[in-house]
Amino acid sequence: MADQANTNTDGKIICQIDGARVHTVQAHLRDNHPDWTIERYQKEFPDAPILSDKAKAAILQRRQAKAQAQSGDNIVTSGKKNYLHDIFEFGDARAARSSIGNPIEIAVIDDKSEQALPYIQAVDHDYVFNIDLVKKVIIGLEINKPVYLWGFHGTGKTTVLEQVCARTGRPFVRVQHTINTEEAHILGQYSVRTKLSEEEVIGDGGQRETLQKPHTVTEFQLGPLPMAMLNGWVYCADEYDFAMPSVTAVYQPVLEGKPLVIKDAPPEMRVIKPHPNFRFVATGNTNGVGDETGLYQGTLIQNAANYSRFPIVEEVEYMDAAVEESILVSKTGVDKATAAKIVKFAKNVRDSFKDSRISMTISPRELINAADLGMYFGGDWKEGLKLSFSNRLSRIDKQAVEEYAQRVFG
Repeated sequence: MADQANTNTDGKIICQIDGARVHTVQAHLRDNHPDWTIERYQKEFPDAPILSDKAKAAILQRRQAKAQAQSGDNIVTSGKKNYLHDIFEFGDARAARSSIGNPIEIAVIDDKSEQALPYIQAVDHDYVFNIDLVKKVIIGLEINKPVYLWGFHGTGKTTVLEQVCARTGRPFVRVQHTINTEEAHILGQYSVRTKLSEEEVIGDGGQRETLQKPHTVTEFQLGPLPMAMLNGWVYCADEYDFAMPSVTAVYQPVLEGKPLVIKDAPPEMRVIKPHPNFRFVATGNTNGVGDETGLYQGTLIQNAANYSRFPIVEEVEYMDAAVEESILVSKTGVDKATAAKIVKFAKNVRDSFKDSRISMTISPRELINAADLGMYFGGDWKEGLKLSFSNRLSRIDKQAVEEYAQRVFG
């Protein structure tokens, strides 16, 4: 009888006990078969559905309505006000206040749900923020405007988004994009999995035994984007310009603040309405017009209509020397004088790259590795830079870079 469950024109399913057409088996059992429980029914008829598509859709709508009604409870607004300069430990920095010098109040999310916990990021108290960049990201989160950050590798594009979410309590879902990324990886897909049901049998000695009987079921598993939309998380589309434009097109209605339609999903999951706390951010090495440097093989020229849907686009550049020196000191423990020399070396490399004298630039990530390695080699900073950076260069570039190192470190 289970095969008939989806053949009814009224959209109902068939109760396997009495053949009645119903929307929900559990309610039917309660009213007509009080000696049956839903657990017993699923055990006896493991392949039979217990909810019609209409019932599933109604349940999903109720959950979304409940989530939206409770969304305001997740924002901490009572008691002490949440000011930007306090949350990010900016102290009395003038740049952390409004144009007229007033403190900037921001929302802090307090999502303690079990689903959100894996996506709550740890606060890195050693991370040095660019205050101007933080304010732009915060504006996007506060007024629900998608943010796209692009620039050279190692400039901290993804990390600043992650740490802003960590400080404001927003669950952060990061999805890496490659040329092999498909719609199903983002939206979800049908999958077959094995479930166990209990079955009572009579053993050799006449005693009753309970066995676990495996059977397979096909279910639609929501992808990371609809999960973030339903739960009010921040969705980070990382390496956005590595994906095929035909794939990133699935984001366009979401970037406009509209519901997501998953055409392959069952009816009850087909339309996903965004939770009020849901936010969309993205990062890339280019601004969608292609790689102008030759450094980022695999990035693609993107659809201009897609990128036009990002209200906030910002190129993230390497930090000021003083900030970069502070990062090296806090991350590696080198003294300030050594940090200043390493950053001076980096400036020489970056200037040469801009002037097309060498074909590769250096990131803060590589400087941190160089400082760590240099300490292990007893203060041999040139060896640290060689292992973390210059050994990857062409022979001509390597010679030029090692000459910079010799001039800075002697």
